[in-house]
Amino acid sequence: MKRIYLDSNILIAHFATDKSEEAKTKLVENALAVFSQLKDAQLCTSMWAVTEMVNILVSRKKMNRGEVAEIESPTRQRAAPQEFENFIS
Repeated sequence: MKRIYLDSNILIAHFATDKSEEAKTKLVENALAVFSQLKDAQLCTSMWAVTEMVNILVSRKKMNRGEVAEIESPTRQRAAPQEFENFIS
């Protein structure tokens, strides 16, 4: 099985709510749709990527800390042991 690593840039584009990320969000959504059709691929990430995503969403994208915490908590649970299965929300 092939593993596809999702770095913080992918996570930020997927979860950011500001207008400046709309084009990137669409690209990521399209990529995730393609990945979901693959039978021999597993999406994965690291806690470093999740931590960086949280930092950027709060500090640069000015998202509400509570909203980011709702994203971060299940992401952390799914990331252990450093992999996402069915990471499409």
